[in-house]
Parts: sequence; C-alpha cells; structure tokens
Amino acid sequence: MLTDRYDAIFGAWQDIWVRDGWRVQRHCATGQARAVNPAGARVASGTETTCLAYAKSAAPRATAQRAAILLHGLWNSPGIMSGIAQKLAAAGWATANIRYPSRRLPLAAHAQATSRVAAGLAEDGATHIALIGHSLGGLVARAAMAHAPQDGWNPASLVLIGSPARGSAIATRFQNLPGFTQIVGACAPALTQAGAAPIPPPTCPKTLVIAGGNGARGYNPLLPGDDDGLIAVAETRLPNHETAFTRVRALHKTLPLRPETIAACCGFLGI
Repeated sequence: MLTDRYDAIFGAWQDIWVRDGWRVQRHCATGQARAVNPAGARVASGTETTCLAYAKSAAPRATAQRAAILLHGLWNSPGIMSGIAQKLAAAGWATANIRYPSRRLPLAAHAQATSRVAAGLAEDGATHIALIGHSLGGLVARAAMAHAPQDGWNPASLVLIGSPARGSAIATRFQNLPGFTQIVGACAPALTQAGAAPIPPPTCPKTLVIAGGNGARGYNPLLPGDDDGLIAVAETRLPNHETAFTRVRALHKTLPLRPETIAACCGFLGI
C-alpha cells in the first residue's frame, strides 16, 4: 500500500480508461501507454490504441447504468477515496477511482484525462455519471465537465469534498514564495483565487458541497471563519450552483475518510 501511495504521488502515470479495476494509463512525460490489470500488474504496453484494445477485450464488459469517477487531491492517491468507492460499488455502481499525477501536469491535462475516463464509462453503457472530487480533485471534476459535450458523455451529478471552489487563500498568500511551485507542482496556479476563478461552474443538474470544519472558529488561525485547517468553509461554497451543502467535523486531509462524508455522498446519490 505504501508503494502504491508513493507511486500515485510521485509517479508519472495518468488513468485515461478504467473498467472493473482494469486501467489504461498514459505516461505524462513520454506519452507511452500501458494496460494494468486489477492486481496492478502491467499486461500490455505501447500505443494508447494497442493498450485500449487489449484492456477492452480482457476486462469484463461493464453493464451498470450508474457510474462514478472519484478524484483524489494534491499529494494524495486513490486510497483516500476508497471508502466512498466501495460503498458505490456495493450498490451496483461502476466506479473509476482514478489515479493522476497531481504535481506533474496542469489542471487542464487532468481534466482532459478525466473526461476520457467518463467517455469510456458512457461507451460501456453508463447513462448517469457522477464526479466526486476531494480538494484539487473537485477543481479537476469541474474542468472535466467542460469537455463532456465533445467527448460524448453527460455529467449527472457532482460531489465536492473540501474543494477550494473560489481558490485557496493560503495558496494565494504563499504563491510567490521560493519553492512554492516546486512543492505544489503544475496545478499551483489553479489553486489560487485568481486561478480558480476561470474554472467553469458545474454543468450537471445537482451538486453537493461538503466542507470540513468544527462549526466555530475553525482549525487554522490564518483563515477567516470556520475551516478544515487548509480550506475555509466559505472557500468551498458555490452560490447559485449548489443543490445541497453539509459541514463535517474533520480536518482537510481526513475529510473523504469520515463516515459522515461517505454517508452524505451516498445519500445525495440515492444510495
């Protein structure tokens, strides 16, 4: 598990197709593709066309009409979203808990890859596709929706978990400090207040915003109002675009793991 987490954070492979644990991934530096089976073993490599053909023939055909794409945040891995993914899978949803090199590529590249995963789910028969993103993953999800019309899928719902919808005041404050971009990576601009502003609002029929906080002054004295230690509750809000909002007593890093978060997400999606 530690090796998987290390690879997710520091590795260079990005999911572009997922079905029943099978994945086709593209290397963000070389463009080479590989197919990976549910056990995590590479079973094919070469061009995207070759690897997609192999994976589609080897993976069991998906039949679920409801599907969800789960997106971890910066400096994280798919494991942080596994609790939600397991609940959805148990309810009969097709799940794509995707891996993306959060530090290696800019937001637009992650959004394009996510849209490709969604298109693959739609090709398999999914008619209801939900996107669930933690932190940076929520920004990726919103940006991916902009690609939906040309990629052939329709976003049905969105769950944002501790996502800096209006950008992060902390990222904005420290963006010009030496080493900030090296630490945060290529998505650093999107996390600032100015960088988050152009990201399109949700284009799906319903959106749930889940924020972390303690219901009072918050955990971080550098942030105004309530917060999860990194993102202020006010920074998670999307006025005129929220269907529902809930606050969970949790720190930013653990927010997707909290039972209250998982329950709120599943309840919103009708599970």
